[in-house]
This record gives sequence, structure tokens and C-alpha cells, in this order.
Amino acid sequence: MNQKLPQGKLARAKVAGVAAIKVGAGELQHKVKRAFLSPASERHTKQKLDEKNALILFNAMTQLRGTALKIAQMIGMELDLLPASYQRELQKSFHQVPPLNKVLIRKVMIEQLGQAPEKLFADFEPAAFAAASLGQVHQAKLSDGTKLAVKVQYPGIGAAIDSDLAMVRSIVGNMKDAKIILQSLDEIEARLKEEVDYAIECKNTNWFRDHVKLEDINIPRIYEEFSAQRVLSTQYMPGQHLDEWLASNPSKEQRNQAAQKLYDFFVHSARDLQCLHADPNPGNYLFASDGSINVLDFGCVRHLSDHFMHVFPQLLLAYLYGDRHALAQAYSDIGMPFENLTPEMHAQLFRPFGAWVTEPFVHDSYDFGANSDYTKRGQELMMMFSQTLDSPDYVAEEFIFFNRTTYGLCKIFERMGATVRLRHHWVDEKEHQK
Repeated sequence: MNQKLPQGKLARAKVAGVAAIKVGAGELQHKVKRAFLSPASERHTKQKLDEKNALILFNAMTQLRGTALKIAQMIGMELDLLPASYQRELQKSFHQVPPLNKVLIRKVMIEQLGQAPEKLFADFEPAAFAAASLGQVHQAKLSDGTKLAVKVQYPGIGAAIDSDLAMVRSIVGNMKDAKIILQSLDEIEARLKEEVDYAIECKNTNWFRDHVKLEDINIPRIYEEFSAQRVLSTQYMPGQHLDEWLASNPSKEQRNQAAQKLYDFFVHSARDLQCLHADPNPGNYLFASDGSINVLDFGCVRHLSDHFMHVFPQLLLAYLYGDRHALAQAYSDIGMPFENLTPEMHAQLFRPFGAWVTEPFVHDSYDFGANSDYTKRGQELMMMFSQTLDSPDYVAEEFIFFNRTTYGLCKIFERMGATVRLRHHWVDEKEHQK
């Protein structure tokens, strides 16, 4: 994944074009061979082709970097298209984006804030201490010694969104579940256009800081006088990223407590505030020495409607108690009707899928360490689901982001080997006993 970064529209279009040709050729070859294969062989061959196509897509996106890399991250988290080994490589690539040089940093700061960094701050570190797909972060100090984290967006990111999304759409057109991926890209496009405007992230961060009052969950303060559309200055938040924190060998109790705080923050945001921090990238959580968690990057936020938050618990409970009629009604209410949900279909598909969905909710707590294959088993079930049943033409947008955030957190809990209490948030035991 250390390819030379393509510059200019033609070079970037060439990367996408080659990927699209490879995907199309593979699909055509499969169609020719399909008539000569047994049903079992056809399914196996198609599964291998789907995996190959996913690798082609992500190879192209990681080579393009920038917004294409961010799109790859969001699709990967949402649809879990790749094997775990390749996803780990994709995560590494976010920290390998070529840094901006001092001249470009200075230029962006002057354009956005009217002055060079040495005029704005008592001290400004020209070497970035963190990098992401859309920008890089520098440490700065105010005259009173206050430490800031100053995020500077890469030039041209905003203009690249439309062209990069068009390239992704050209590649995925022949892929498995293309309708769902393309709809996901529509939602991703809307979120990306928000993320590149740091004024929106500034507003989001202030909103969460004002409304989240959970113990040991910290939201950074925004310094608006040093922020603009492409520069965001926040309170510097100390702490270790997940891998670094786990390498320090925290106890099982410490891991359990940290995971519980993350899940409680998710539920509080969704159920009480109806607004999700919808980017559960491990890099957005810093584990502090006092046991608190510093939550970063509020560029990707999703508001949830009263209707969705009323129906979702009903969907979960329908799965938990195996109620076919309630399940069909909940899916219909959420805008995703499954026509003719027969007893046979429920028994063969929905019941095993529901058993997986609700596995962490059956008992008071769930040990993700003892069940470190939980998300992998879910991926296999979802693949069987999509191969056996026609996917709905539409997936509710709120459903996309809620599920993506939940799934991302579960993967983090697996890495932590943590035991987490989930059931009490969604199941009213007294109500169930009536």
C-alpha cells in the first residue's frame, strides 16, 4: 500500500478505470462459467469473486488516498467487505498519508485565519503529531501555556469529493449488493461534505460538549478564534490510542470499565440525545491515565428521529423473543419491508440471524473476549442472508449509521477482550414480566 500518490484528475481516473475493468472482467468470466457449475460450486466461486472484487476496490481507494481513502474506510466499516487482515492494512494506511510541508501549512493558516501560525500562537509545532485521511494535526500553545491541537485540512479535499465518489461508483456498479453500496455512498457523500467543513465539526463538538454529561467521557473545548472552514483548533486531549493502551496491559477490570463507558456513551447519545457520534474509528478514542476517555472528531454526526428510536427497540425485542409478526411489522415501520416473511423464511434466515444479533443481550453482560469471533460470525450470517434473500432496494439511512456505529464498537470490544453490559439499556425486565 505504498504506491505513489496519483496527482491530477487523469492519473486518479486511470487508477479507478483499471479497477472498474478488473471488476467487470471478473463478473463477465463468472457469468460464462456459471452454467457449467453445480449450485454449491457456483456459490463458492461467487464468494471468492466477491472477495476479489472487494480487494480490487480497496486497493484502488488506498492508492488514491484523500477522500477516496475516507470513503474506503466508511464502506469497510459499514459493509465489512474485507477479510480482517486486509482491514488491518487499510487502517494502517490512514497513518501513512504524506504530510503537508511547512509552506503549505503556512499558506492554509494565512488563507483561513489571516495570519501565519507564528503570529497566532506562542508556539506552533510544524511537524504533525497525528494524520488522518482528510487532514493532519499539529500541537500549539497559547501565551498562557494552554496546549491546543490544530487540525489543518489537506488542500483540494473538498473539490475531490465529487470526482472520487464518481470513481467509486464506477467500480462498485458490478459488485455484489451494488444497490446497497450505492445507497450507502449517497449517505456517505452527504456526511463527507459535512466533514470537510470544519465549521460544522466545530458546531457538532460544541453541541456534544454542552449535552454529554457522563462521568469519564470528555469532549474537547473548541477555540473558535483559531478555527475556520479548513482549520480546527481544540483543547489538546492527552491519552493513548487503543493499540498503545492495550500494549500497556490494562487489567481485565480496566478493559471492562473502558468498554462500558464507550457503550454507555453510545446509548446515551442515541437514546437520550438522539444524535450519534457516528465514526467509531478506534483512533477517535483516547484512553487517559485516570480512566476517563477523551472522544475526538465530531465531523461525522447523525441525528436520529423520534420514530427510529421508537421502532428500533421493538425490532431488537422481536428478534430477542422470536416474534415473527412483530419482526415483520418493525421492519416495515422502519421503512424496510420484507415481503411475505413466511414461517419457513423466518426459521431458515431470520431466526439464526436474530440469534446472532441478540446474543449479547440474552444475559446481563456479554464477554467479547470469550466470543472474539462475534463480528466474524455476523459477517458470515449477513453473507448467507444476502445470497439467499434478495436485499431490500432501500435501507433506512438512520439504520445504516446506527448499525455501523454498533458494529464498530463491537469490533473494538473484541480487541479489548471486554465484558460489557448491554441488555439493561434496551430490555425493561419489569415490562417483559407483565
